[in-house]
Amino acid sequence: MVTNRTNHIVVAGGGRVGRRVAEQFADRGNAVTVIERDAGTIDAAANGTVEYLRGDATRPSLLREAVTDRTTTLAALTDSEDTNLAVCLAAKRLLPEVRTVARIESEAGDEYTEYVDEVYFPERASIKAAVNAVGGGDVRTLEGITGDLEVLDVRVDYDAPAAGEVVEDALPEGSVVVSQADGHVAVQHSTTLVGGRRYVVAADRDVVGEVVRQFRGDGGDPGAG
Repeated sequence: MVTNRTNHIVVAGGGRVGRRVAEQFADRGNAVTVIERDAGTIDAAANGTVEYLRGDATRPSLLREAVTDRTTTLAALTDSEDTNLAVCLAAKRLLPEVRTVARIESEAGDEYTEYVDEVYFPERASIKAAVNAVGGGDVRTLEGITGDLEVLDVRVDYDAPAAGEVVEDALPEGSVVVSQADGHVAVQHSTTLVGGRRYVVAADRDVVGEVVRQFRGDGGDPGAG
């Protein structure tokens, strides 16, 4: 069963892209369900933080099992754009308010935004770009950063725990606010975080989930705001 967390993300396709996207959102504290056909892929990827369902994501019965009224985002990231579009359209029929992201290979893929909320082009972008496409706009992982440090451009929700708090009280050990996202103002330990503003935050991977919760509240990041 999916753990009792506010945001729930469904990923169709547990290959390299789908697995890494799922793991990053699970690390941020989201409940994540991956639908994958291949048992071997599931066995190799299973780590206890992501729920896996084996089967064809285009099957209505399996999609109904995966998508619940808590699902905020469905990302169809298989290597077949036809499958991805079909899954997104079916998910919208099950849950009209769900946000859909489809992996599209063709150069004319931008046309498909008529049918899905966002398109991800693996030939043009990195895994971090896929995470940003799935997450929406309020938490963005900056690209070009390697190693165990994650750098986020994140907006403080008005009702989030960090809103109105000074930096040194709001953030967990292993994280630091670098600046406001426009780069014009450096942030000190005594700086008060303002609801509605965006900040650049550097954090160890194991505390990214707590950082996102402090900035975004229980709603987390996918499709929030």
